[in-house]
Amino acid sequence: MELADLAVKKALNAGATEAEAYVQRTNTIFATFADKIENLKTVESTGIGLRVAIGKKTAIYSTSVLDEKEISEVSMRAVKIAKVTSEDSHWNHFNKKFAKTSVEGCYDKRLENPDYKEIAETLMSAVGCMKDYDKRVRPTRSFLAIALENVSVANNYEESSERRGTEIGVFLACKVQEAGMNSTGAEQQQARTWKEIRFEDLATKAAEKAVKYLKAKPIMSGRMSVIIRNQIFANVLAIFLSGPINADWVQKGRSPLSGKLGKQVASENIDLVDDGTARGGLRTRPFDDEGHPTQRTPIIEKGVLKSYLHDTYTALQDNVESTGNASRLFGYWTKPQPSPSNLILQSGKTKLEEIIRGTKKGLYVDQTIGEWLSNPVSGNLNATVTHGFLIENGKETQPVNGVIIAGNFHELLRSGVEMIGNDVRNSMGTIGMGIYSPTVKLAQLTIAGK
Repeated sequence: MELADLAVKKALNAGATEAEAYVQRTNTIFATFADKIENLKTVESTGIGLRVAIGKKTAIYSTSVLDEKEISEVSMRAVKIAKVTSEDSHWNHFNKKFAKTSVEGCYDKRLENPDYKEIAETLMSAVGCMKDYDKRVRPTRSFLAIALENVSVANNYEESSERRGTEIGVFLACKVQEAGMNSTGAEQQQARTWKEIRFEDLATKAAEKAVKYLKAKPIMSGRMSVIIRNQIFANVLAIFLSGPINADWVQKGRSPLSGKLGKQVASENIDLVDDGTARGGLRTRPFDDEGHPTQRTPIIEKGVLKSYLHDTYTALQDNVESTGNASRLFGYWTKPQPSPSNLILQSGKTKLEEIIRGTKKGLYVDQTIGEWLSNPVSGNLNATVTHGFLIENGKETQPVNGVIIAGNFHELLRSGVEMIGNDVRNSMGTIGMGIYSPTVKLAQLTIAGK
């Protein structure tokens, strides 16, 4: 916090009319493993990003060297850049509302001094579970990441605020080979505390998946109902809604949801919230990346669009208050922009087993690749199914891979969501960090198969 305050003072002394400092320190433990631990290391990243304004001219400059001499240099350089930058007609001022929302489940104190022996033993126990499930299962490259982050934010309007958080992510993978056939299985989980990660359960499910899909093959092309697993549909939500509900996209005319506040954009069974205060959420935090307190923001209620996500810059343009969604997604060296905290499709009441039993003919999608190539503006959804099952008369029958599912997301959201499960989980991988969804049954997607 002292460095953040110092950077602000020096920038003002150098000629800035406003200044904001963001200091970030991250310690990350990485482990890669298969049959044994291949690599275990700790990486530390520390830096400061300084934003300045001179009237309506703004600039940002950063450094990973944190001492008083370097802070002075950064302040001078940021001011020099701002002086030769074109004016931003939409610029008003930095955040003037500093506060901390009370949040829980975001920090695991035991990770301050991790037990490396316990980490290694836990990972090898998970590997053993994969092998024990079936003698054909072979562990493949897997990884674990444990991160501890400290952030301080200060500007010339308010005193600095500091927060800290932890996060654990594990990816467990394996393969099965038999009689010229090959299959893979993988499971992953992200959480804020060590005790939340269920290593052995994940390992067993990964092995089960590899065995289960050994005889997977494409099915005939056609149109049918598609049930998309919770974590995969969370990826889809990330692709199609993270940008369009962002006020920056709206103001730049990029969002298909522009001008639709108060209008029906989804079916009445759709409720979507962004909750930066959710207990143990992957992107829960007491304040956003410019010091504004986080909050719970209804985005869609019974299909009606209620709000966009704002930081200070976009909020002042629309004459509203920030929703506390300023994020420096790639690190301290980037300027903040609106981004979801924990974007959550609200749970339904139906169990997955009941959704399957109620489907006469359809496709259950367990895992996909390529959905990130879909178009969030047009709504065109395309994804290749790597793990799935054909459903006939309410039962899983033929394991499926190598088919493409396609449809228009915005049309599906308005009229194609038939059922919503009760099994909310966060997205897989980094596609939609902090995006949560239950399993969803969609009507009549196009299947491109054999």
